[in-house]
Amino acid sequence: MGSLLETFAAKGRTSEASFTNRDEARFWLRARRNKKLAQWTCDLTDEDNQNYLRLLLDADFASVETAATESFLMMKIRNDLMGFGIFLSPAQLAQVCADFEQEAMLEQQ
Repeated sequence: MGSLLETFAAKGRTSEASFTNRDEARFWLRARRNKKLAQWTCDLTDEDNQNYLRLLLDADFASVETAATESFLMMKIRNDLMGFGIFLSPAQLAQVCADFEQEAMLEQQ
């Protein structure tokens, strides 16, 4: 009986560690992608690179993976670009974002 309980406890610790590792990997992937987005946006505009990076790498943006957070981030970038006369459709910006996410994934491996 003790062996069975130890097995369940060990499996629980393994599952918890696996979940934590996946969560951390997703966090770093989003952080890398956001850094690439921030640098790309700063290259297209005259935004202050440090302030923009700080905004897009903010813990809230990198750690919270929700549709609302993603939507706000994309809207912020689109609005900033529009302020400099650069007009991208949501689909175009989503593609840029997907490209940077792919690059970040390749770097992570």
